[in-house]
Amino acid sequence: MSLVSFIRRRQLNPLWEHLHLVALVGMNFWASAFDSSGEKEAIDFVRQRLKGIQAPVIFDIGANVGEFSQHCQAGFGPGCRIHAFEPASSTYAELVRRTRNSCASVEAHRLGVSDAEGTAVLHSSEACSTIASLVELERPIRPFDAALDEKVDLTTIDAFSASRDIERIHFLKLDIEGHELAALKGARTMLAEGRIDCVQFEFGENNISSRTFLNDFVKLLSAFDLFRIVPGGPVAWTYKGGASELFATMNYLAVRRGVEASSN
Repeated sequence: MSLVSFIRRRQLNPLWEHLHLVALVGMNFWASAFDSSGEKEAIDFVRQRLKGIQAPVIFDIGANVGEFSQHCQAGFGPGCRIHAFEPASSTYAELVRRTRNSCASVEAHRLGVSDAEGTAVLHSSEACSTIASLVELERPIRPFDAALDEKVDLTTIDAFSASRDIERIHFLKLDIEGHELAALKGARTMLAEGRIDCVQFEFGENNISSRTFLNDFVKLLSAFDLFRIVPGGPVAWTYKGGASELFATMNYLAVRRGVEASSN
């Protein structure tokens, strides 16, 4: 019996399933706590890549109450310009409250971000929900409450940037519960013109509901080097077709080629 035939035996399948789950956890899938997920290290990684940029422009799309924006201001310093997008009314109010006095670099916008301007319904599980989505998720980690549905205004990255005379986005973060690809499609012009340097995006279970694949992101970000975000710093990642299409939540980082790493 060959080794391949042996390891494929029915009796060993429960072992492989268990090891597969352990491997996913070890690779940082499903990490959600900001302090331990590797996102702090990812901010520092991007800061090193952008060393020398005096006033980096950062888009925090899906800002929630501003944790990512606050860490960006701490990491990049008060000279950065952070646009924080949060469409949910209660969450936006809390975002403004938390950043008004402590984060002078943050400008909050009560807007959703998509592939076209207009309006849409935002679904939420509770006030200040961390899983509010423009996608009607089939299996949200907490049930949506229809009483909390609200109509929100939408912009696109291209349209918003043009309206504010923003020539370049140095760091674009997308965490919008399955709607990330649509938001990225709304930046086609800036991507095509090489005017976005770094993109952090979440991919996982919610992309089943939005019917999007990692390959869709890879194609849009073909001019970028890709990384998985893990504790200790991002690790280089290469798309490997079906083997990479894991609908388990993970944050990925894309860095445009030509954005040089610091020598430090």
